[in-house]
Amino acid sequence: MIISLIIAGLIFCGASVFCFYKANYCACTQAGQCDNPVNHYWLGAMLNALVSLALCCIALHVELGTLIWLTLMGSCFLGAFISAKQSKKKQCSKTNSANALLTSETN
Repeated sequence: MIISLIIAGLIFCGASVFCFYKANYCACTQAGQCDNPVNHYWLGAMLNALVSLALCCIALHVELGTLIWLTLMGSCFLGAFISAKQSKKKQCSKTNSANALLTSETN
């Protein structure tokens, strides 16, 4: 029972991080349209985090549940950050190779 509650908490942590990054992406790319704090992505991030915290606290009581929730959120954010860095690095290398083709054609 405890393990299933923690796994459910991990799923909600992942959903919270996904909604958080979607909200930030939306705010950066469509400024003025979806950067208000009552956006669906912001609400999704908050609600998923609260559900995840509640599940972890039910599984391991308040103190240990909060610590495991902080660990889960930290690992989810770290994974998303590393993934974003890797995809940005791939995008930059594709852009550099395309620029190299363009500059060699003009020479």
